[in-house]
Amino acid sequence: MAEGKGLIAVTGASGFVGAHLCRQLEAARLPVIGITRDGAAGTRCIGDLAGTPNWGECLTGVSTVVHCAALAHQPLSNDAQQRALIYRVNHEAVVELARACVAAGVKRLVFLSTVKVYGESSSSRAPFSEDDVLAPEDDYGRSKVLAEAALAEFSSDDLEIIVLRLPLVYGSGVKANFQKLQRLASSGLPLPFACIRNRRSLLSNDNLVMVVVGLLKQASWSAQVLNVADPEPASVPDLVRWLALAGGARARLIPVPVWCMRGMAALLGRKDTVERLVGDLEISTTRLAVQLPELELGSTEKMVLGCAKNEQN
Repeated sequence: MAEGKGLIAVTGASGFVGAHLCRQLEAARLPVIGITRDGAAGTRCIGDLAGTPNWGECLTGVSTVVHCAALAHQPLSNDAQQRALIYRVNHEAVVELARACVAAGVKRLVFLSTVKVYGESSSSRAPFSEDDVLAPEDDYGRSKVLAEAALAEFSSDDLEIIVLRLPLVYGSGVKANFQKLQRLASSGLPLPFACIRNRRSLLSNDNLVMVVVGLLKQASWSAQVLNVADPEPASVPDLVRWLALAGGARARLIPVPVWCMRGMAALLGRKDTVERLVGDLEISTTRLAVQLPELELGSTEKMVLGCAKNEQN
């Protein structure tokens, strides 16, 4: 579908990514309708993805679906009911969406996946590319791998599908780990991050929108899977400095050896938490540049500073 040839439906339209995407698609004068659990604020009501979603009525008149809805950032455990919910929402409901798209005559589906399909670390190796073997380490990543595999079976001339694998997405209103780091950076407290030299891919909400809009304007997609990230990876010290600067402060970083941080984390049972802080998780966006050669994304530093300043206001 080229620009202007049908309605674009965004699932998860009340969420952090989906709400921003809807606003920006409207600003770009693209015909968009949000799909939410309760149908609030003029969106279409899908109901509970863990139950019986009302896909049929929600897809009336829709040519393209951007599927943002997912269950993430959950405190996963060995609870069978909780784990089943992850797979129900992130895999089985996606299969039902694809079937509904075919039945409703939807022409295109953009599926937001995650870099966690590759695993949790790119340390001691090249950045992950789309052709790498998938090795997720948690139920969220595994559920997304299953969804990707299912969607590959539906991809055809009648339903064009593209999967976008995203790292941590940030922007105004961001929660979770990025928000925690922002609070630390602006606290003025000395932080033991000066020795960290890691590389982690990030993605600004605004850059994500630019990619989605760019794809929607294309007549066809040569790729079926794309890594999407800001132009440059960032280290944790970089992020702290930028976030502090946005608040008019100077980061106070003290040198604590990484091996020491890992040792303390092991003793305290926080190994995974510290590894996400000091380790690498970088993806290659070479294929994205081929798919959208004229795309000019904002630099990581610029986008982080802009996000942090917006949060200050």
